Amino acid sequence: MLRLTLTQMRRSSGRLFAAGLAIMLGTAFIAATLLGTAVIRDTTYGAVTADIADADVVVPAGGDLITPEQLDEVRALSGVAVADGRLTVFGSLVAEGRQDWSAVETVGSPGLSAATLVEGELPTAPGQTAVSASSAERLEIGLGDTLRLTADVYLPVPAGVEETRPVAEDELTVVGLLQNPSPLVGGSSTVLVTEAQRDAWVEETGLPLAFDELVVRAADGATAESVAADVADVLPEATVYTGEAFAQQRLQELTGQAYILSAVILAFGALAMFVAAIVITNTFQVLVAQRTHTLALLRAVGATKRQVRRSVLTEALILGVVAGVSGLLLGTALAQGALWVLGAQDLPFAIPETVTVTAAAVLVPVVTGALVTVLAALSPARAATVVSPLAALRPPQPPDPRGASRKRVVASILLIVAGGLMVATAPLVAASDTGEETALLGGLALGILGGFVSFAGVMLGMVFVVPSVVRALGAVARRLGGGTPARIATANAIRNPRRTAATTTALVIGVTLVALMSTGAVSARASLDAMLRSEFPVDLVVRSSAWDSDTGRTSTLTPAQVDTVERTENVAATLEVSEAVVSFPTPDGEMETSVSLIDREAAENVMLDASQLEGLDSDTLLVGTGWARSRGVTDGQTLTLGEAELTVSVDGSGDWAYAPAELREAIDPEAPVTELWARLSGSEHTATITAVSDRLTEAQSSITDDPDAMYNTPYVDGPAAQREVFEQVINTLLAIVVGLLAVAVVIALIGVANTLSLSVIERRRESALLRAMGLTRGQLRGMLAVEGLFLALAGVLIGAVLGLLYGWAGTAVMLGPSGELQLAVPWGYLAAIVVVALIAGLGASVLPARSAVRTPPVAALAAE
Repeated sequence: MLRLTLTQMRRSSGRLFAAGLAIMLGTAFIAATLLGTAVIRDTTYGAVTADIADADVVVPAGGDLITPEQLDEVRALSGVAVADGRLTVFGSLVAEGRQDWSAVETVGSPGLSAATLVEGELPTAPGQTAVSASSAERLEIGLGDTLRLTADVYLPVPAGVEETRPVAEDELTVVGLLQNPSPLVGGSSTVLVTEAQRDAWVEETGLPLAFDELVVRAADGATAESVAADVADVLPEATVYTGEAFAQQRLQELTGQAYILSAVILAFGALAMFVAAIVITNTFQVLVAQRTHTLALLRAVGATKRQVRRSVLTEALILGVVAGVSGLLLGTALAQGALWVLGAQDLPFAIPETVTVTAAAVLVPVVTGALVTVLAALSPARAATVVSPLAALRPPQPPDPRGASRKRVVASILLIVAGGLMVATAPLVAASDTGEETALLGGLALGILGGFVSFAGVMLGMVFVVPSVVRALGAVARRLGGGTPARIATANAIRNPRRTAATTTALVIGVTLVALMSTGAVSARASLDAMLRSEFPVDLVVRSSAWDSDTGRTSTLTPAQVDTVERTENVAATLEVSEAVVSFPTPDGEMETSVSLIDREAAENVMLDASQLEGLDSDTLLVGTGWARSRGVTDGQTLTLGEAELTVSVDGSGDWAYAPAELREAIDPEAPVTELWARLSGSEHTATITAVSDRLTEAQSSITDDPDAMYNTPYVDGPAAQREVFEQVINTLLAIVVGLLAVAVVIALIGVANTLSLSVIERRRESALLRAMGLTRGQLRGMLAVEGLFLALAGVLIGAVLGLLYGWAGTAVMLGPSGELQLAVPWGYLAAIVVVALIAGLGASVLPARSAVRTPPVAALAAE
């Protein structure tokens, strides 16, 4: 029987090739997913957590800072290899009449420093420093040059001490140049000094040393979870994160939701294998049907049912193993190719050069391919054993005209309705008040369950849905002048509903997957774009750094500085923002603070998302929750600012307060213009922000009549750079996901082509009979082409509608609670799917049609 099985496989190699190709692509999908998931996860997390380097545990201080004594306790833990305390320090760098601004960090322990040295060495003693390449270029300094650093140390000022923040100052020698930090983690420049230098600055300010963040690296053999638990015992009041949990938290802060990448991408692999399984099942069913006479003769000469079943399953096992190994090789090549492509894109985060091949990445695709193929062949194997020896003497049976039974129709409708209700309810559950994470997981679980239930109903009802769609397409074709070929093709497609449904099922699943994910991708991109615009509503902010000792407040931006920004290329619009100093009584005494004066109408031309200013009326003080909490004011409270009486409106998070610019004379007539907001054009926002900084530095260094003015270069903050980088991360990940899903459509198209080709071959006698009755060769070709187009188009239409609905539902569950839900239609993807499917449907009929028209009708009608 083994020799017979191998002989049958050789004779059917052409027909098995398509099934093998489908399973090969499915296993390649699994292999690429397993190899790429870790890369995608680590790359994404690394992009947003570059500032914690390789820390296994992260402890943000929260309300209370971490003391040096607590740091020593953490370092003494058995599972801790190294631990560093971090303190926020911001510095003004001055060299040769030029000024720049930078975050100041200390040289960390091994694995805990995010800085990358590109030239020179790291500082090892007080008086030495390493600066980012961007700062060195802006200040026109290099290794061995000296700069003056004025450090602003962010430590709590004790009660009774004047609230002006103490600063420290030193002359430092540049011993190293650093790679510029990613804009995604804030700041465009970094300065490294030794811990001794930092501690000396703290001592100079007269403030006690404390840390606002703790980073820990676990010792060999210790897990991040166990070390985090030990650190939590030492710091019971602090929130302790593992490195991965901190990455999830950072992603959630940036996007409103955490990305569960691994589970989602692996789910795609499972769905691709499901599509491949349907293709294989259809292929083996047709093969078994075509071998009816052969199998019956084998039974007649003594083959048992077990031997016949074993022969079919052995054939499937051999096919699955060979295709699985081929898929493993293809998947590895695809994963490596993806890394090369991403590495060539100059992304602002590290991409590994090669994939890491693990035992799971090798075994899982091969075993999955073999197992899925064998399982898909179980039903055809069972059908093969039903064939009796007498069947060898029977003439070919006409196709089963039965479509859907009443029970099938009722069951299908019930599943679709029940699943649809669950899908529709899922966004409401995700947005409920049961806790953000619990609500999201609950909504996601309900949505997935509802999707499976409703989709099962659709699959169950395909036997009557597909013929109905094909019948409608046939009616349209006849109205457009399709003639006899269209009528015969429609009749052929609908006279065997089960075969028609089986042919299009794989394509429906594949198109549904791609339509679902492409809908989710464009909707997520639109929603996340709205979210990022809300998070970073202004592209560029230029702040005055000068201090007016006469007025005791920040100096105004000079007309020359404003003109410098406005004349920079790709700066499209600007808005001057004044800073008013106001005071009002509180239960704890008089409160003095600052308020930004905003011209709302002008701001709408500069801000990407002006909805933040919707509540800013002529008698309103619009504030963020952080500002209200720290100042002790509440929503609806009335405050008297200068000569103006305003009602507080708390809307949105953040430490900001906006008052109408038209009330400047009433609130603070002397309010200086301390900020300039700008909207950028073009696509290279990071380059534009750098150009603004460079030009402001150049303009300030050219002042010679006022030496002190040299060191008053405005501070440039570029939220657009952070938004641009994060959008790049999102687009890269979505491109990877959609690219992987394209594999599912390719598998589905192979299934349609394979099943349709086998179906045409199976109907060779019918085609010959039509030829004998007068159908020309051209008409026969047209009939088969139209039938292929009808089946492909029916699958695309059904899959596209399902994909749109599921994609919108999934986006509503994932991003609906963020309040920035934007539903979109992926017209480009859908158009591409339709074109590719129609080409595949047309191509599926070419070779069978060529064979059919070449065979003389008499030969085709001859008995086998």
